[in-house]
This record gives sequence, C-alpha cells and structure tokens, in this order.
Amino acid sequence: MPTFEFEDWMVNHYWSNGYMVLRQIIPGSLLRDLRNAADRARALAYRIKGPQTQRIQPLVTYADDLDLQPFYNYCELPELVDAIHKLMGPEYRHHNINNMGLLVDPDGHSWNQGWHRDAVVEVPEPVQSDSEFRSTLEEVWFNRRLFNQVNCAIYNDSCLWYVPGSHARQRDLPGEIQTIRADHLPKWHDDTSETEFEKTCYLHAATFPGAQQMHLIAGDYMLYRSNAWHCGNYLSYQPRATIHDSCVYQEGDFVPNYRKRWAQVKEDAKARYAETHPADCTLPDAPNPT
Repeated sequence: MPTFEFEDWMVNHYWSNGYMVLRQIIPGSLLRDLRNAADRARALAYRIKGPQTQRIQPLVTYADDLDLQPFYNYCELPELVDAIHKLMGPEYRHHNINNMGLLVDPDGHSWNQGWHRDAVVEVPEPVQSDSEFRSTLEEVWFNRRLFNQVNCAIYNDSCLWYVPGSHARQRDLPGEIQTIRADHLPKWHDDTSETEFEKTCYLHAATFPGAQQMHLIAGDYMLYRSNAWHCGNYLSYQPRATIHDSCVYQEGDFVPNYRKRWAQVKEDAKARYAETHPADCTLPDAPNPT
C-alpha cells in the first residue's frame, strides 16, 4: 500500500459521512515502537483492571510503569499534524496527550459495548426530550469543534461499528435504540460458549439500522464524529491495541467551558430522572471519556 497523501475530497467525506480514515499514515518504525509500548500497556491493564477490561486511560497516569515516548513521538508526527490541519484547520491538533488511552482486546471472552451516541449516552431517554436538556444539546450538536474522536490502530482493528451520516441529525430513526444499558446488551453467562456469545455480539452490532463495520489496518488513523451512532464489538482472540483519543480544538475557552456546562446539564437531567424513577439507579457511565 502506498504511503499516505492528503486529497481534497477527504474534507467533504468527513463532514458528510462523519468519519475519515487516513490510511497508513503511521510509518513502520513508529508503529513498531508503539506496538512494543502498547503490549506492555495491555498487560498492565489486565493486571490492574482484570482480564475483561477493554481500555487503559489516560496513559499518562501510568508513566512510571510504561514507556510513553512512542506516544509522544506519535503526537509530534509531522504527517499527522499536516493532515489534520488540512482536514480540520490549523487550530486543531490530532491528539490530547493528557486524556489519550489505549483500547485493548478482552482476555476473557468477547464483548459488545452497545450502540450509543456520545454526549447523550449517560442521560436517561425520558429526560432527553425536556426543554433544558434539548436546548443545550441543540446549541452544540452541530458545532464542529466538538465530538471529533480518534481511533488509531496499532494492530489491525475491526471492532468499531458506525452509522455514517447519523451525526448530521439529532433525532433518532425507527429502530435506533441506545443499547449500552445492561438490559439491552448481550449478556455473558458462564454456561454460554465463546462461539455462541461471539455470534450474539456480532448480530447485536450488525443488525442496527445502517450499521457498517470499520476496518482499520495497523497504521491507519480514523477520525469520526462521536455524536453519530457507534458501538464496539470486541473479540477475545484478536489482538487489539488502538489509540483512543480526541482531535482537539485549541483556540479560546469554548471547549473547556462547554465541557463544564454540559457536565452540569447532564447531571441535572439525571437528577430529575432519579426524582421520578428512584428504583432505577443503574445508569451507565460515559463509554468514551473524551
């Protein structure tokens, strides 16, 4: 495969479809160093969080135990700096080193994260339509400075499923159901075989309306709008080490101010829900803390 070259059509593809894959933009020498560092990070994740963990984040928290230099080299990669400036503008950078994580394969059995949209995933559906929540959401939903998420594959990675174009609408279509909540997700039982559960998880991902499986080759950098419908489907026997991060708008205070305000709006919405549904206290945490 030839080395990466930026082309003008990529800009329209990103904003129209909600994702863009910069193929083979990570050079082989850096990929080798990232893979060595990522293998140690994966082992550390299992040791700290158990065999079913699917991420270690942020990596900087574990600086005493890991070699983070390859990740800093990734942050300084001229090809990526240039590509993101052409795709997004000079006020963006392709990483957030302080929040950068690594997505890994579970070491126990396969797993499915569940379909969701970032920003609204933690908020119960009954209060997502109330006026305070909806008015704030409408202010930020189409803002290009937000929801630009990154998966950069260190090994081949086909775990992400995505609905192209769904970032361009706030309202859900028939059949689009948030499934990250436990009662909607495939459930592992000790008497379930791995092959049966793997197929159940696959069907859960594949039958969602408009779902497409994203196939990344080691060295590919994928940027995607995380307010689109997406889910993760993980295989226990397929090695995974994927940088999980965000493409950051750097100018002014808009992004940090938004995050503070949006966090409060979500907490208020959850509190209103708890007042009327005191028995339901099992709301999910944000799956992608970027």
